[in-house]
Amino acid sequence: MENCSIESVAYLAKRELTCWRDREYDDKYDCLVSTQGDYGVSLKISIDSIRFPDHVAQEIARCLYDAVFITVGNIANFVPTPAERECILQRKYRKRVFGWVYTADGKFSCHETTDEIRFCDPLHDCDTSECYVGVNTIDDGGIELVVGTMGYSFSMLDAVWLVNALMDATGGDHLDVLETMSMICSPQSAPNFR
Repeated sequence: MENCSIESVAYLAKRELTCWRDREYDDKYDCLVSTQGDYGVSLKISIDSIRFPDHVAQEIARCLYDAVFITVGNIANFVPTPAERECILQRKYRKRVFGWVYTADGKFSCHETTDEIRFCDPLHDCDTSECYVGVNTIDDGGIELVVGTMGYSFSMLDAVWLVNALMDATGGDHLDVLETMSMICSPQSAPNFR
């Protein structure tokens, strides 16, 4: 984001996320979701920059929402049943002693530089390698997004905020309206799993 002017940004949402795995140390991630130019959604989380085509960003949002739904079910002691849908990530859902576990993962073509991981739109040629993307529930009510070798864990409320920010950035509808106490979130202009 340092290289662009604010006038060229079409959407911008910013929040400080609590690192769920290190929450006892009050660790935080800066998270920025934005759109700029004609290529998808930019997610800057901590020091990492990732760009997704719109349809991949929406799928990640839907899988994050599934993970939130399952986590809420575990806390409320009910059996969650996320909606059946076509999914570009492979979703898995299994029962453990202390509740249900959700994972969604897949590999995508991407172009990686020292500054950014840019996921390729399958409709366009891209000189690429493959990169792993995953969404998981984690113990004690957290959610995790994994991109490549980096994992980012956060609370359910942070996950809902990220879901809605990704959907806003792609022009999609919110998947949930839980109060997420967003810091900045506004347009600047202009059980059968597969």
